[in-house]
Amino acid sequence: MRKKRLTFIILMITFITSCEKYLDKAPDLGLSDTDVFNNFSTVRGYLDQAYDCIKDFSKSDAMGIGNDHISQIGDEAVNPRPQGSMKGTVNAGTWFGAATATEVGWGTENVGNNKGNVIPNAFYGLRIANRVIEKTPLMGSLIEEERRGLLGQAYFFRAWFYFEVIRRVGGMPLMDKVFPADYEFDEERLTYQQSSDWAIEQLDEAIQLLPDEWPAAETGRVNKASAYALRSMMQLYAASPLMRNPIDRIENNGYDIEYCKKAAEYAKQTLEYINTVVPQHKMMPGAEYQHIFYHSPNFVSAESLFYINSTGQNRNSGGADLATLWQNIEFSNRKGNKGVSHVDPTQNMIDKYETINGYPVKLVGNVWETDDPEFDQINPFQNRDPRLGMTIILPGEAFGSIQNNINYLCTWEGGRDVTPAQEPIAANLTGYSVKKWQWPSSVHTRLPGGDAGYGDYFYNCIIIRTTQVWLDYAEAMNEAYGPTEKNGYPWSAVDAINMVRERVGMSQVRNEYTTSKEIFRERIRNERAVELMFENHRWFDIRRWMIAKDIFNPSGDPYPLKGVQVTATAVGKYKKNSAFTDNVLPGNIFKYKLKDLTTETTVRVFQTEHYWYPIGKDEVFRFSKLKQNPGW
Repeated sequence: MRKKRLTFIILMITFITSCEKYLDKAPDLGLSDTDVFNNFSTVRGYLDQAYDCIKDFSKSDAMGIGNDHISQIGDEAVNPRPQGSMKGTVNAGTWFGAATATEVGWGTENVGNNKGNVIPNAFYGLRIANRVIEKTPLMGSLIEEERRGLLGQAYFFRAWFYFEVIRRVGGMPLMDKVFPADYEFDEERLTYQQSSDWAIEQLDEAIQLLPDEWPAAETGRVNKASAYALRSMMQLYAASPLMRNPIDRIENNGYDIEYCKKAAEYAKQTLEYINTVVPQHKMMPGAEYQHIFYHSPNFVSAESLFYINSTGQNRNSGGADLATLWQNIEFSNRKGNKGVSHVDPTQNMIDKYETINGYPVKLVGNVWETDDPEFDQINPFQNRDPRLGMTIILPGEAFGSIQNNINYLCTWEGGRDVTPAQEPIAANLTGYSVKKWQWPSSVHTRLPGGDAGYGDYFYNCIIIRTTQVWLDYAEAMNEAYGPTEKNGYPWSAVDAINMVRERVGMSQVRNEYTTSKEIFRERIRNERAVELMFENHRWFDIRRWMIAKDIFNPSGDPYPLKGVQVTATAVGKYKKNSAFTDNVLPGNIFKYKLKDLTTETTVRVFQTEHYWYPIGKDEVFRFSKLKQNPGW
């Protein structure tokens, strides 16, 4: 998307103080408020600032997170690095009053750009959307196409940023206007479903106004498919167990069936729209699966529906020394022949990848438990769901090369990737590394001789993609009508899940898992975890399903997150004179044993109150009607 942006000074501290400020004059340009909203280019430049407020979880140091990743606050991965708010605040559960902590902070430093906290940024984006909705209809200089495009984006962002707030803190007062400076803001909170209903009305407006596609030069702007997909996602959230609660309670009373029916309808409308109007955005098949996440020559992948246009972001976007971002490309950047790690996938997630025949697999002690008669205990990663090999770098796996030597993930006992390097660099804790968003030639080293292929592909931050809509549809249909009932719809819940699986070469869900809503629910949730791993969904899913407390605090097990201890029967010696990689000898056999992750960097504190984030303490102290969430 071309960025024709003016430099504005927008003073907005939090959602409360933002209500008291208007768009200030930009002294360097000498433009008044009237000037800004009297010209298409200038108002579009103002609106485009909303795109900068979208949370980009793929960027290094987004929201001040450093080289960590949002998956490390859930059960997808652990954070081997001891510094930062991830360990000391978010994972420790001490969220109240944490102004700068990733995800939960209400501090306004860097508001309006990618390093700002997500909640203040959402209020910032809401203010932009509300001003455009208020002023644009009064602009006589606009042609109808310009007016519709501006308003369609503004209604979309009004819904999106409000959703970003309520899916974290629960229902809030409506943010449907730019409040004047003398307005005494003290509104009572709505329920989550009331808030969501209003936000979905904004998306109904957006769907009517937005184009099917923008011109190529405007790629990255939200369009009709974006609004359809977001509406489906928001309705499913509103149907979920957590979201059924009133403001003062946190209980699990199951799904709201009527909301599930509406979520199924919205998802069906989205999928039919994609299939008939913009078929180029259908699910990408198995042969193209990896290029959902990195692609060339386009900056974005075909399956992306709502995303941040990378405009050429690749592994070298921050310079050669910063090309790793949060992903574990740096596992090959040997610090004195020792390992470097940023994000380590848990055994909990590896256990979600079924065998190719559709049987669940779980590592228990030193045995892989499964009912699959064809499973090979010696080669436990063979004949598994193909997405395992496209998402995770496994112990001993070759990935890229350094100085013409094959590079291996050396996470067996004594391997360099589990050997602590100098602080603050950390060694791998779980035995696994991240492959999603990486291509083999992206492996490089800061020392001479690394591959120069880290600029071969581009990647974009995908917020919603087509496959997620199929998963949303399956979940809503199962809860509304059961696994196999179509109720007049084109597909059953089982049909939808099987289409997601089959397009990557995975077998259909086995019949024994489709016999009831409750049994199939677990397969849907497992499928969602596998397909959307590391895409900023899992944390919100385990909260809205109200299973997070059980995941992090299982009865009788103080260490719910797991890794694997790997031993190797035969490993080549380091070549001290040239290599940055071990030789893995032919016929080498690895043995695997489950291990608890017990360090301070892997601990998770999650109690009932953590299902909702606390509202900023300054806001609840200042406004008597703005009730705090339970437990805070």
